[in-house]
Amino acid sequence: IPMDLSDNASYAAYKDMLEAEKPQVHLLINAAGYGLFGTFDEMELDNQLGIIDLNDKALTAMCLLSLPYMQKGDSIINLGSNSSWQPVPYLSVYGATKAYVLSFSRAIGRELKSRGIFVMCVCPGWIKTEFMDRAVHDDTIKYYDRWYTAKQVIDKAMKDFRRKKKVSILGLPVRMQVRMVKLLPVDWIMNIWCRQQGKK
Repeated sequence: IPMDLSDNASYAAYKDMLEAEKPQVHLLINAAGYGLFGTFDEMELDNQLGIIDLNDKALTAMCLLSLPYMQKGDSIINLGSNSSWQPVPYLSVYGATKAYVLSFSRAIGRELKSRGIFVMCVCPGWIKTEFMDRAVHDDTIKYYDRWYTAKQVIDKAMKDFRRKKKVSILGLPVRMQVRMVKLLPVDWIMNIWCRQQGKK
């Protein structure tokens, strides 16, 4: 069902469809989203707010609207990012939206546990998809440590999903980075990232 989730009217259309069809939503996957690389104060307001609207507002709406049609044994998978774990200069809004996705997924996963509904957040590193075609519009971001394919991310996510892992992380380098982010001061992490990108 093609819908523009950046348009609030789509939520009403989705709600109406659910009310008419009354399906059981066995698996909801929220993977819509985009980001922009660049300096925060040099990017258009509409673009920045659009990232928040699609990455967070639409994801929240789809979860809330779908839950009345979900039962014990059903699941939600939300697409976060490696950026979920830390502030990311020059991807500031995108990183913040993905921090929301991770926190939101964990919180509602706990709330929905009593209903037998499972929630997982997928937090991949760099993926070669159309996302990059929109995100990259200059050379602000220069350093990419390792690329993964969409298939690799999906295969790992489905493996973790079957194991009922609440967070799916592909690749040892990404897992090590997440562990490092948890242990080191935030300023150190941002300093490392900025040096990698040739920024002060």
